[in-house]
Amino acid sequence: MLFALSASARRSKTEPLQPVTDMRFTSFYMEAQRQLRHNHLAAAYELLNYCKQLNPQAPEVLFYLAPLNIFLNQDSVAIADMERAVELAPDNYWYSELLSKLYFSRNRPTDAIYVLEQMNKRWNDKQELSYMMLDAYASQNMVDSVLSVLQRLEVKDGKSDQISLEKVKIYTQRNDVKSIIDEMEDLVKASPTTTLPVDLLPRLLKEKADAFILLGDIYHKAGNDERAFQYYDSCLVYKPDDAMALNNYAYYLALSETKLDTAEVMSRRSIQLDPDNPTYLDTLAWILYLRGDYAEAKRLIDRTIELMKPEELEEADDVREHLEKINEKLK
Repeated sequence: MLFALSASARRSKTEPLQPVTDMRFTSFYMEAQRQLRHNHLAAAYELLNYCKQLNPQAPEVLFYLAPLNIFLNQDSVAIADMERAVELAPDNYWYSELLSKLYFSRNRPTDAIYVLEQMNKRWNDKQELSYMMLDAYASQNMVDSVLSVLQRLEVKDGKSDQISLEKVKIYTQRNDVKSIIDEMEDLVKASPTTTLPVDLLPRLLKEKADAFILLGDIYHKAGNDERAFQYYDSCLVYKPDDAMALNNYAYYLALSETKLDTAEVMSRRSIQLDPDNPTYLDTLAWILYLRGDYAEAKRLIDRTIELMKPEELEEADDVREHLEKINEKLK
């Protein structure tokens, strides 16, 4: 069948016809519907055109004629009919939807988008309309409008992998690293087991190893250390001597108090690569504290504090806490 009949597209109320004309209109319209159900398109087309002559103000007739006129390559007639149908029945969703599709199919995207935006004012609760608008905006590279629709869907339906990853793609186009990180953190916080798109990030970061560090940090913040450690393992495959990755991985292991021997090896290697980095020295001090080597931990935490500016130390709650606990063990 060329198209399906819809209860929503049944005969609409217009100015009343004369009784005899109304009877004839109804009879021919119902017969046209019957012919459509049997896929007798030529007969249906003739009957619908007769209905149009009897009542040019019947939007339901224009609605059913439009696809038939498209089939006959009478595009301008079909579009004019649907423009009139929408004008006569602005509260009919299906008439507006068909008009927007006709505009798009005939390379009139601006007109199609206008119709969709008018529809959204009336039916902003329809999810399928939002996705139609997404496709329309994306086809015209209207990135801000795409993002606006995605954010509206997110408010209505909550966080989802699909929406978040589409937003990340937009932020990637904009080279907006901060928004990418914020979006990924929000997504993983809502769904700690979700898989993030590592392949999108190397274009924005210096190299793939940096992408793995970023993702590892995001999963750690969300409490998914298993996934975080997988990303750090991947990072070290790409770049075994990445001092930041070695330090962060070591510190996360220390926080979980697991594999402390491995953590110590990684931490010492990070310090070999960057000997006067107070962050790295603090990590090793804490690992040694957890392993019971309080004297060496004290030496390292003192060196950490030497290398930090007073304002940095004031903001470093973890370093001050480490110092306090190490000192307690040495009393």
